[in-house]
Amino acid sequence: MDKVSQAVENMRGPLSCSQSVLCAFCDDAKLTFDEAKEIGAPYSGGRKIKCGAVCAAEIVLSAVDGNDSRHAEFEDKFRENVGAINCREIRSKNLTPCIGCVETSAKILDEMIH
Repeated sequence: MDKVSQAVENMRGPLSCSQSVLCAFCDDAKLTFDEAKEIGAPYSGGRKIKCGAVCAAEIVLSAVDGNDSRHAEFEDKFRENVGAINCREIRSKNLTPCIGCVETSAKILDEMIH
């Protein structure tokens, strides 16, 4: 199963948005599945203002790059596809459901790192 499909499948199961993306890309972030699940937990539901799927992708990008140099590029691409990066804005304007944010985040992340 490819990583985008895995992220979507994770979201259909017991994982949150941030956990779904981070767990699908845990090998890229050099984390175990359980580590990714634990690290991703605090970012779900807009608790960090940004969409949790965005936060998770940025964690992976930082691990791959060793810095946050591509976060702005990722956010621009996500915003182009979804309309916002702020969880509350995405939800209040009904821009896309959470599973759509997970899929979009995973697609962009996959393109950027593979």
